[in-house]
Amino acid sequence: MKTFQHVTFVLLLIFAGMASAFAGISIDSSRIIFQSSDDARGRSVGVTSSVSSVAPYLVRAQVSRDIEGNNVQTPFITTPSLFRLEPGSTNQVLVVKKPGADGLAKDRESLFYFRSVAMPAGEKQSASPSSVVGGSLQVSTATVVKLFYRPGGLALPQQQAMGMLQFSSTGQGLRVTNPTPYYITLADLKVAGVRVPLSAVAGNTMIAPFGAQLYARAPHQGRVEWKAINDYGGTEVFHGSVR
Repeated sequence: MKTFQHVTFVLLLIFAGMASAFAGISIDSSRIIFQSSDDARGRSVGVTSSVSSVAPYLVRAQVSRDIEGNNVQTPFITTPSLFRLEPGSTNQVLVVKKPGADGLAKDRESLFYFRSVAMPAGEKQSASPSSVVGGSLQVSTATVVKLFYRPGGLALPQQQAMGMLQFSSTGQGLRVTNPTPYYITLADLKVAGVRVPLSAVAGNTMIAPFGAQLYARAPHQGRVEWKAINDYGGTEVFHGSVR
């Protein structure tokens, strides 16, 4: 049951743009890069209600360690964490690192998730994704983007790191190794002209710093072309070969 719930939530995350359209809520970035230089002043994130929204929303903003928002014990706080958003308006949420917060790696990026959970205003908000109020079902919609904490002094820039993936053939499939301190997210991957299935549900689109990802259904030799997502949400193309 837990696995089914996780897959269901990831599917909702994939269609976050569609869900946002229904809820009328969007976030101004497809990903958030929190630099160590932001520790003192924080990082501002815009949360916007569409002009086509027919009602205001009550929005809860938070940073979590997991996509579902079950673990919100993080080194970050959001202010305001709860606010009313009128149709066609934008509210700036400040993500701030807690004073004296420890536990963040200094030699690689750390991954968190910024969540904005919207519910029609005027109704009592609950922790569950839906609740029954006044005889009607009120559904809250979560819009989620990745938040990367990036320490200072990393050995190379993120753009260079995207092109440094290493590809090797193993008995279990194609192994893609990330030798860099950055999270590398793939938008597309082809080996010998054959597209390798990538899926957020399968959890194989992102390769952790100094980590690896195994693709069982991929050719084991040939030229490789991949598209990686940069800091601005765009993609850049790189080429290599299986060794």
